[in-house]
Amino acid sequence: MNMGQLLSISKSGLTGYQNYLDVISNNIANVDTKGFKDKRVAFQELLNNGTYENEVGLSDNAQPLAMNTGVNIQQVNENEAQGALQEASGVYNVAIEGDGYFGVRDANNNLYLTRDGSFYRDSQGNLVNQNGYQVDVQSQLPASQWPTTGAVSISQQGYVSIGNTRVGRILMYRPENSIDMNAVGNNLYQCTGNLISSANTNNGFGIIHQGMLENSNVDMADSMSNLIITQRAYQLNARALQTTDEMMETINKFTE
Repeated sequence: MNMGQLLSISKSGLTGYQNYLDVISNNIANVDTKGFKDKRVAFQELLNNGTYENEVGLSDNAQPLAMNTGVNIQQVNENEAQGALQEASGVYNVAIEGDGYFGVRDANNNLYLTRDGSFYRDSQGNLVNQNGYQVDVQSQLPASQWPTTGAVSISQQGYVSIGNTRVGRILMYRPENSIDMNAVGNNLYQCTGNLISSANTNNGFGIIHQGMLENSNVDMADSMSNLIITQRAYQLNARALQTTDEMMETINKFTE
C-alpha cells in the first residue's frame, strides 16, 4: 500500500461521515415533521488491498493479509417504526396506525405516498395536503357536490361521511416490496415497484384515526449522540489525513 492509497482511505472516511452527518442533521431538522420517518445509514468496507512482505514485516507463519481501502455508505434505510399519534383539531386530519400510506397527486397526476395526514378542503372542495396535492379519494360523489353542512366522520377504513351521506373513501397504499420506496423530498415518497391499494383489499394497511396526526419517530437523544460520535469520527479521519500529508512532506525532503 502506498501513501496515495492512505490518503484515499482517509478521504473515503471523510466523505462517508460527511454524508452521515447530513442524514443525522436532516433527522434532527424533521423531529417535529408529522409522519416523518427516521433515516439510518449502513456502511460497508471497500475492496481489500493485499499487504505483502516488501511493504511490512511479516512472520513466516503469517496468513495472507489485506487492508480495506476505505468505507462507503451502502444504503440509507427508513426506520419504519410507528410514530406516536397526537390529537389534532381539524376534522380532516387523519393518521394511520399500521403500515399503510396516504396517496396524494400533484398537478400532473403523479402519485406520491406520505404518512402526513394533515388534510383540508380547498376552495374547490377537493381534499388536499399542505402542499396543495390532491388526496387520493375513491369518490362516491364529486368533491363539488359534498354536503356543506353536517358532521364529518372518517371511519377506520377511510370512509368519509358528511351528515348521513357517504361521500367517498380515503385510500391507503403500501408497496409490495419496501425497497421500492424512494424519498423525493417534502415528506413524500414514490414507489418504483408494485403498489397495493385499499381499494382492492383491506389487509396490511392498518387503520385510520380521525382527529389524529402521526408524529415523527426521530429519537432526539439518540440522534444527538450519533451526531457527537460522527463528528469525532470525522475529526479523527481529518487528523489521519493531515498526518499522512505531513509524512509525505517529510519523505519528499529526504528525496530532494
